[in-house]
Amino acid sequence: MSKELSITFVTNNQEKIADIELMLGETVNLNFVSDIELLEIQSLSVEDVVISKAKQAYEKLGKPVAVSDSGLEITSLNKFPGALVKFVNETIGQEGLVKLLEGKGNRQAYFVAAIAYCTSKDDIAVFVERDEGAIAEKPRGEGWHFDKIFIPKGDTLTWAEIGRENKNIHSAFRRALTNMSENVRKK
Repeated sequence: MSKELSITFVTNNQEKIADIELMLGETVNLNFVSDIELLEIQSLSVEDVVISKAKQAYEKLGKPVAVSDSGLEITSLNKFPGALVKFVNETIGQEGLVKLLEGKGNRQAYFVAAIAYCTSKDDIAVFVERDEGAIAEKPRGEGWHFDKIFIPKGDTLTWAEIGRENKNIHSAFRRALTNMSENVRKK
């Protein structure tokens, strides 16, 4: 497949850059911009966060851009921490998040991946995918963010135990990236 499509992603997250390159690198010319500061609004909604960041990135660069964000919605915590995952990891951490679920029978959770593609201040397409799962009783495995506590539906292992490479084969992030690139290609 030829690489006729070029997409500029704004991120300074090296893990995210590696994942995007792995998932889209064979079919899309990828450019990464990491030297601009984007303010992240405080919201549980991953969709609201990517829309805000995409508008900022477009205004600063003056060209079509893509931004992504992810979150963890825990049903019994009213979708908390949502897009506040980084803040939660820096404060109460994985252990604290698991502790919030003590005594709760419902451990259902959703990993949310959202990508916004902005071509003008009024033209923003948002691509959102979710992985259903549950929160483990305690962190397990080696991984980043909530990979140590998220167990995808139909499995008994956390994403950290499954491993990043295997996790990314059918992940919500991969589906959102694919959906975005297919829609951008049609324009």
